[in-house]
Amino acid sequence: MKRKKSIIIALALVIGVVGTMGWRIVNRPKPSEAVSISAIREVRGMPVTEYVVATSPWEYWLPLYGTVRTSGLSEVYASQAEYVTSLSAEVGDVVAKGQLLATLDSRKAAEKVQAARAKYNELSMKYERVQELQKAGGYSVQEVESVFSQYKDAGASLQQLETELTRHKVVSPIAGVVIRRDAEIGLLAGASKPLFVIGDPKRFEITIDLSPRYIGTVRDGMPARYRADAVSSWDSASVKRVDPMANSVTGLYTVVLALGNPPKALHIGALVEAQIMIERMVESTEFVVVVPYESVNETEGVARVYVCSDDVAVERVVERGRTDDRGMTRILSGLSPGEKIVMKGADRMYNGAKIWIQ
Repeated sequence: MKRKKSIIIALALVIGVVGTMGWRIVNRPKPSEAVSISAIREVRGMPVTEYVVATSPWEYWLPLYGTVRTSGLSEVYASQAEYVTSLSAEVGDVVAKGQLLATLDSRKAAEKVQAARAKYNELSMKYERVQELQKAGGYSVQEVESVFSQYKDAGASLQQLETELTRHKVVSPIAGVVIRRDAEIGLLAGASKPLFVIGDPKRFEITIDLSPRYIGTVRDGMPARYRADAVSSWDSASVKRVDPMANSVTGLYTVVLALGNPPKALHIGALVEAQIMIERMVESTEFVVVVPYESVNETEGVARVYVCSDDVAVERVVERGRTDDRGMTRILSGLSPGEKIVMKGADRMYNGAKIWIQ
């Protein structure tokens, strides 16, 4: 009897569970239909961010590239017409004043020095000997003076030949950088062609090729700056001169920058990034209107922004200036401080578009 009762209770529980699950499946809520993005935009508008127009100090640095050179060049010639026997410097080497650059064949000069030294030593001993003999009455004063004169002449001749021997070593006349080397081992050196050209790093400058569109903008004395690579800090410079004539082949003008204090890492021939400051407004009375670059659309030479008027974008034609390295564009006319314009999303705007400001 108890067993039957347990079976009946178990069946009732199973039936109850199954029934409950079935009811839930039949009466579960229907999923709502997905709302499209276009439907959301139709109701709320295009999602955008806005920018409040303000005034700001303004500097515009014209980006350029240039090459390092020096206005201080020292040509090194051989003082003797001899063959080059060794080289001690290459292009790009930093050399000190008096540092050895090359040597010339000195065998003939060394032989002359050796012979002159032997003659000098011989006369030196002879002079000492006749001095002793003169004291004993064996030589007259005139004879001693004659030997002394020969001894002094031999000394002067030896000194001159020793000096000429040192000139077979070609040394740098200044501290600088080797920017050219025409010397080669076996080359007959002479006074007609320099063996080396040394550049003075204290007189470094940067030459820049400038487009004709800026020739009336860049002037002598303008502030400039430069750096060897994108991660280096900027070093100061200034416009030294602008050549009045364009290159006949490229049509570009040459601008020369004078450097304030060149870093040691800079070398002649290096390509550097340079900038010239051609616009500057830093007084409060000169502050200009600037907006983010992405907020301005330009088509067919006409620049436009979209002013936020409640939830509608209103097209406004503006006159734009240059864009600086911060990504800010100068607005010359068409906008006033305090106005709100579309920033993110401006590229999708049209006049009268409904906007949803994020």
